[in-house]
Amino acid sequence: MKYSYYPGCAQHGTAVDYRRSIIAVFERLGIELEEINNWNCCGALHVPDKTVKVALSARTLASSKGLDMATPCNLCYSNLMRAQTALKDTALITKVNEAISVKYDGNTKPKHLLEVVVKDLGLPELVKKVKKPLRIKAVPYYGCLLTRPENNFDSPENPMSLDNLILALGVEPVKYYYKTKCCGGPILITNEDIALGLARDLLVMAKGTGADCMVVTCPMCHLQLDAKQKAVGTKFNINIDMPIIYFTQLIGLAMDLSPGVLGLDKHLVPTDKLIEKVGK
Repeated sequence: MKYSYYPGCAQHGTAVDYRRSIIAVFERLGIELEEINNWNCCGALHVPDKTVKVALSARTLASSKGLDMATPCNLCYSNLMRAQTALKDTALITKVNEAISVKYDGNTKPKHLLEVVVKDLGLPELVKKVKKPLRIKAVPYYGCLLTRPENNFDSPENPMSLDNLILALGVEPVKYYYKTKCCGGPILITNEDIALGLARDLLVMAKGTGADCMVVTCPMCHLQLDAKQKAVGTKFNINIDMPIIYFTQLIGLAMDLSPGVLGLDKHLVPTDKLIEKVGK
């Protein structure tokens, strides 16, 4: 299996731990990710001009070399999917293609890495790679962008792909009613008070489930829930101490890969107790 790979900005910055785990895990899964050349930012939430924002994603999609395009970031995935929908407008395609060197032809399918594992590889194949089932409890957190609005590989209101992946690794996915609620990451810079309040709600509910960790699929969600967890505790006078790990790191632990290889030593909320519990 081979995909063109759009890493997004975070993979080479704040999410190097995620990148480590992706490299290690996808090699074991036999899935080749060919990073596209000279890629650009997806526009994130910071480009107000629709044509410019669509063109940024169109340029990325046009660089796929005929392969489906995989990405590890919920926001990048959402922007690629939105652009693909917007570019059904032939007038917009013409305008965008005048601005980019490699022309968009509409044939590239964007996929989140979770979709690649759950739907393309399949959970039965994933289970074959499990060397050590993880007897822990985990919160499945999808975030607000992974399954909506244009994204159609799972239910927008009650997605189950991450739950099912967690279960396949021998982990108990706890019932979590905030699984698609926003973490506050997109507004952290513009309104920190509201952003930390949203993160508090997620973290308090996660803590209340008795889970050993929270599993995420997005570097922005991880940044908000891991790096800002201490700020949440200080602001609201609460102690959370909830490890936030990427779904690829959970897979890696079940493959018996070392915590260092998976980047678990890079987290701000310590993962030592979790690692000890799974017997690493």
